[in-house]
Amino acid sequence: MKAKKKVRADAQQNARPVAGAAKPSFPKTIFSLPDLLVTVSIGIVALGLVAAQLPFGTKAAHELTLSTLDQRAEALQKITDPVQRDSYCIPLSAYGRALDRALDKNARVFCSGFIGRTNGGGLGYYYFLQNYLFPRVVDISLDGHATLQEDFFAGIPCDSPSVLQAKGYDLMILSGTNGLQLIPLTKKGVPHE
Repeated sequence: MKAKKKVRADAQQNARPVAGAAKPSFPKTIFSLPDLLVTVSIGIVALGLVAAQLPFGTKAAHELTLSTLDQRAEALQKITDPVQRDSYCIPLSAYGRALDRALDKNARVFCSGFIGRTNGGGLGYYYFLQNYLFPRVVDISLDGHATLQEDFFAGIPCDSPSVLQAKGYDLMILSGTNGLQLIPLTKKGVPHE
């Protein structure tokens, strides 16, 4: 028994650090936790990008594959009418182009239902119409000076055709729950074929 204690005491004495001796080194980690998290995140994103190209799942997900987009691009190139081509991609663009073709070039347009915080969600219609009906005047405020706030326009709303006609507008576009409604105010505001 005394021999075992002596061996242990010798081992403990030898285990004590000696001045000037190198400390025992532990193996270094290959990745730190942040490096590992970034690497795993990049891997997941890469797998997601690859999986999006595979033809499984719903039809909508399948339509996003590169080969399907190439086929769609070829089909759209064969359509020469911009209104018809837009109707396959962005129907609101087709609507704006068709209205541009059918409306007198000097018509003044008032879009009703776009002023105020509660109507901010429908401003996409206004932006499209303003773009496609250019260079016509397209107003949403009766004084012609709508002010962009955080996520809506402030101004003077008007939904009265007689007031708009007296102010010189030719067409009223009313935004409602059923979409856009055209209300001609003068002969210039009547869309023609």
